[in-house]
Amino acid sequence: MRNAPEIRITGSGLVSCLGISREATLAAVKAGRRVQGEPFSFLADTPYSSCLAVQEQEPDLRGCIADRRMRKFMSRHAELAAVAAREALEEADLPARNIAPERIGIYAGVGLAAVDIAASAKLLRTSMDEGGSFSLNHFSRDGLRTIHPLWSFHTLPNMPACIVSVLEGIKGDNGIYTPWEDQTAFALLEAAYALHEGAIDAAVVVASDTPSHPASMVEIVSSGFIAPGEIVAPGAACLVLERPDTSAPTRPFSEISELRLIASAEEHSLPNDPLAPIIGRTLAAAPLLLVILGPLLDLPRRLHGCGGHRFSFEAA
Repeated sequence: MRNAPEIRITGSGLVSCLGISREATLAAVKAGRRVQGEPFSFLADTPYSSCLAVQEQEPDLRGCIADRRMRKFMSRHAELAAVAAREALEEADLPARNIAPERIGIYAGVGLAAVDIAASAKLLRTSMDEGGSFSLNHFSRDGLRTIHPLWSFHTLPNMPACIVSVLEGIKGDNGIYTPWEDQTAFALLEAAYALHEGAIDAAVVVASDTPSHPASMVEIVSSGFIAPGEIVAPGAACLVLERPDTSAPTRPFSEISELRLIASAEEHSLPNDPLAPIIGRTLAAAPLLLVILGPLLDLPRRLHGCGGHRFSFEAA
């Protein structure tokens, strides 16, 4: 894929199982902490009994989102994205710089939808006809009555970007990319080109994933996307991007001088994430987390994602 033009990172934020901010995560990593995975007990005696996911270290986001009314609409994906975006936007200080909301774009990478299993099972059971097959008639007449009216907001892949845009007043161009690592890399590329072409003055690129949800984990494992013994974990990250000629004259967090997404010759090999041994496999969130933490931890700045692409970058 094409190279992205030089862009400046004026704000960054992240949420991981080691901390709910960039500095908290970095401090935990430097102190030698690592994620701990464990199998889900109710997956015992299944082909997924040995799959490891972060459970006890799940980030506690209570108190991080002030708008309690909006929280009713927020899935775990959206909560993670909102917290990471708040940190990044505070660092970039966009509101104080009077950039028009219509000139701020948002581009999001999102993983698989993770819904409540018990509610979903009840919905499906009630939607079966007398022969045991799924029926649209039963679904519309009976199944939908079993779930909360806000349930759909927790299943739509565009909701993390929607929630962030509402909370932060972002009204510019937008794009949603799902569900694997390479899709988030596409989001980052598109944001860089929108800036370069003058469609927007600032770009908010956010990504979140909850692969430690049991339903997501089963799909990931059955597709052969993780290695034996690898730990999957929730995570989110956000970057505020601007052009060097239009950003504020403050010292940026970093500058990306080269950004590449290329088709991999190893399409059938297991994906590789340099951060996986530290904070777990965060899948869709991984490219942005690598951009933020890679230079600080001196990690390889290349990621081979589930989609058969390699994402690499050079940061100053």
